Amino acid sequence: MITALLLAALLQEIRVDEVIDVELQQLYVTVTRPSGSPVLDLTAADFQVLDNGEPQAVSTFSRGDLPLSAVLLLDASASMEGARLRTAAEGVRAFVSRVLPQDEVSVMLFSDELLMRTPFSNDAATLLTPVEGVAARGGTAINDHLYLALRDLDGRFGRRVMVLLSDGVDVESTLGMEDVRWAARGSQALLYWIRLQEESRGRIERSSAWRDRKGHEEQLRLLETAVTESGGRVEIIPDVAQVGAALQKILRELREQYVLGYQPTRNHGDGSWHKLEVRVRGGHRARTREGYFDR
Repeated sequence: MITALLLAALLQEIRVDEVIDVELQQLYVTVTRPSGSPVLDLTAADFQVLDNGEPQAVSTFSRGDLPLSAVLLLDASASMEGARLRTAAEGVRAFVSRVLPQDEVSVMLFSDELLMRTPFSNDAATLLTPVEGVAARGGTAINDHLYLALRDLDGRFGRRVMVLLSDGVDVESTLGMEDVRWAARGSQALLYWIRLQEESRGRIERSSAWRDRKGHEEQLRLLETAVTESGGRVEIIPDVAQVGAALQKILRELREQYVLGYQPTRNHGDGSWHKLEVRVRGGHRARTREGYFDR
């Protein structure tokens, strides 16, 4: 029989090497000059990654060659009726025609309900034929469908991207942008907002059963914050006819991004938020997501 003292002695002799599996963090970084033009000739040595202020060793480095998983989320409420929705669909056609074989796209049309959602595909007919049968109608529930699009991107491989086409005025959602922003932080997807600002259509009344004018202004601010936190940006267009050009501009930017990988030196799986910063030599501006949850 093993006595308590003998058992204690045996346990002291047992050595256990603790193995901590630290997930590789990938950052998609857009680098521009002060003029806004892209910088495309950098090397890994030109970058410094800070995770909660601590320098990290970049272990993988490439530019724009990872597969793309994208959701194109189009506002198809009553204000987009007729030629406006058809014009937006033509812009989507131009985007889809430029995706690569390894890329996959899903197209979602929404109003105050989900009007249409395609499977992820790079086949133009699969993505565009369903759009032709949708008639614009109803109100606008941006927050609810942004959340749905982010859930659709969960678990997708490669670079996850969500592109929203809307004026940003939400009068129907039950979810607040606070909920969407939380989901966006956890998803690590890049968010882009093609914001329609057509002065000729007059002032939009931002009031609903859910929020007053002040509440809607706050929701717009939070939407813009969620977009910039993700490493994406807002592209303002004055006319729906510019949707195609805006989508192609976003796709070109994605192809020109640098992809940096590193293994954080201080991850504990405690769910805490890690603040990220990427610095680039030469006075260039680097844009990437602002952080991640330690899981």
